[in-house]
Amino acid sequence: MTRCRGEIILEAQGLEFSYANPVIRDFSLTLPAGMVTGMIGPNGSGKTTALRLLDGILRPAAGTVIFTGAGPLLHLRRREIARRIAMVPQNGTVYFDQTVFHFAMQGRSPHLSLLGFESELDEEVTLRALEMTQLTRYMDAPVSTLSGGEKQRLLLARALAQESEVLLVDELTANLDISFQIELMRLIARITRERNLATLVVSHEINLLATFADNVALMEAGIILAQGTVAEVVNRANLKHLFGLDFTVRMLSDGKPEVLPVIN
Repeated sequence: MTRCRGEIILEAQGLEFSYANPVIRDFSLTLPAGMVTGMIGPNGSGKTTALRLLDGILRPAAGTVIFTGAGPLLHLRRREIARRIAMVPQNGTVYFDQTVFHFAMQGRSPHLSLLGFESELDEEVTLRALEMTQLTRYMDAPVSTLSGGEKQRLLLARALAQESEVLLVDELTANLDISFQIELMRLIARITRERNLATLVVSHEINLLATFADNVALMEAGIILAQGTVAEVVNRANLKHLFGLDFTVRMLSDGKPEVLPVIN
């Protein structure tokens, strides 16, 4: 299906979810095609749980997640959801006894025949995913030989091999050097534009998201405090409310904000 840039692909409407206590409360969010949406929030605000609800891994107690053209996720089988939505989990498991190519090939699972055999097309798609993430030179190497940043790129390659329309990314840049953080976010932004994906990136790196995201959602205690363009949402008042700290926010020449905490 051909999507127009800005068309809403995935929409959450009034989600509620609890473990022992409410974690997600009246959560609503839209993810448009061809754009990166960044999600920012303090620890414990429910960001990872929200991603699992958006991916259909968790079932909301109330509300619904709608995939445009396919309907509510609750009406779709897991295999159908996996063809439409790819998740890059926080601290995702990497199987060290596999080669890089075969690990990335796992992303083709939703597309395999009932017999589970990979086709030439599956191999071609996997190879393209490794090319996009600059991992082809390692394709026959054991995953254990990769560096931390390369393993993060491999998790992204596996998700890209799914050829989904929605990409959900949970703290992919955590614990990486700034050069790797920029490399990964630049890659995600480029692929989002080229494939017209609806991408959601959860990160604590405010300036990184402000640089590469088109839209930003601020999350507090299970709800979306604000959602809009980076310039609209990333401001001193919103950040002070969210984190309980004062910030200096100044606009750069490219129209993106630069955020620094005020240390008294």
